[in-house]
Amino acid sequence: MLVLFGLVAMPYVDQADLPGVLQVLARVLIVAAPVLMPLGFFLSVVRPGDTRPNGLIRLTLLGGGCLAAGTLLLGVGLLRAGLLAA
Repeated sequence: MLVLFGLVAMPYVDQADLPGVLQVLARVLIVAAPVLMPLGFFLSVVRPGDTRPNGLIRLTLLGGGCLAAGTLLLGVGLLRAGLLAA
């Protein structure tokens, strides 16, 4: 689901009215989320005998933060471009 969101969001990032650096940042943040979140889940219980996740579970939080920040940047850029105006 996150990969699909990332693919759908990319054309909108191109249309957003964001400076070059923020446009690249929004693109990287949106694409980083589908990588970081599953990585955190799988790496947090590497050994079969683990009953609790280790510290790498924090990668899921980092992925969620990336998704939120990238989506917020995209929304602001689209509002500035007038594409979300009713």
